[in-house]
Amino acid sequence: MGSTTKVEYVQKTVVVTQKDKKLTLQPAAIDLKDGEWVQWNFEGLQEGEFGFISFAPPLPRLGPFYSLRSQDEKHFLGKGNKGPQDPNHPGDDYGYVALVLSAESPVALARSPEPGCDGAGNIHNVAKDVNTAPEVIVTYQDNPGLPPTLTVSPDPVGLNRGDTATWLFKGLPSDAFACFKFTPDPETHGLNPGLGPFLAFNACDGENDVAVRASGMGFAAAYPDPERWSRFTYHIELRCWDGKLLVSHDPAIDNLGSSPPQSP
Repeated sequence: MGSTTKVEYVQKTVVVTQKDKKLTLQPAAIDLKDGEWVQWNFEGLQEGEFGFISFAPPLPRLGPFYSLRSQDEKHFLGKGNKGPQDPNHPGDDYGYVALVLSAESPVALARSPEPGCDGAGNIHNVAKDVNTAPEVIVTYQDNPGLPPTLTVSPDPVGLNRGDTATWLFKGLPSDAFACFKFTPDPETHGLNPGLGPFLAFNACDGENDVAVRASGMGFAAAYPDPERWSRFTYHIELRCWDGKLLVSHDPAIDNLGSSPPQSP
């Protein structure tokens, strides 16, 4: 089994506090570096209220992040980095406002200062590496006179709880399809054994040199005490349309836990 260099992620935290109709961000400005995430924690919300993070137009709706995940009504996580808008000049600013909303109110109940004002939220993205959704490249190689091979990279792939992983299949014969199999775990009663550590699994046609895209969503989200399972092994098969096995492989998934370490 191959291996890859493990990326060390760090989570930076912004605490959002409310006084009257004003929100205070601490810290208001963040330098976002390679491998860093941001979590917003809203304090003092009342029943029926929920926090929200809104990046100022015309900037990308999610700022520098690949995804913004709602963990509950009080906690939000910005994950993945799209990298610099200009690779030759990294260092982009993304202004945002924090909001307290309610389904019963047509206007925000509270908000942080507008971008450009004192205390406004700003993320200065100095990351150089693009780090978006976890992607796994699966490549089929037909070797004349020898058995075909299937390579998987990265192996293992590291996932945090709740992540979506996408497998990109390349080089598949025109009459072949891919299968995933997860080993049932007797300690995880009530979970669908066919989905392994994921809540849902789907596949769709790819583009360009990718024949198939398969995605597993909600990694370990339903597992009881998920950090007890440090690694999951799964089985990939490629078969002809009539069911004949072409090649198989048994890669692994490293469970990186619920979140990265907090910044100092």
